[in-house]
Amino acid sequence: MKRFILATHAYMSKGIKSSLDLILGKQDNVSVYCAYTEEEPFFKPLIVKEVEDHPEDEFVIMTDLFGGSVNNELLELTAKENVHLVTGTNLILAMSILLTCPASDDVADTIRGCIEEARTGIVYCNDMEIDSDLDEL
Repeated sequence: MKRFILATHAYMSKGIKSSLDLILGKQDNVSVYCAYTEEEPFFKPLIVKEVEDHPEDEFVIMTDLFGGSVNNELLELTAKENVHLVTGTNLILAMSILLTCPASDDVADTIRGCIEEARTGIVYCNDMEIDSDLDEL
């Protein structure tokens, strides 16, 4: 089974999960961890336990910021063959991973493709040519 974890600073992961549920339907295979909030316990031992409790499953952990403390805390999990760690997560990337990885036999390669696809969704809209019909707005 493939399992997915969103782990971010503050409540970003809850927001992404909420959006995923709205767009894709309820995502029961996604765990959410909100780091450094008063209401939530420290995330790392909880994620480590989740991974250790399911050694037969493959995990894709998505964090928010490369070089950030959340990602750095989880880097050691990449030593496990069943764990993939992806950072720079946004809604496009999370959707792509959730839609393609469950059926994939090569999760690492699939993640690489999802990252490339997500990059195309990052656009500075002012550089786009505007349709002349939109000018009337």
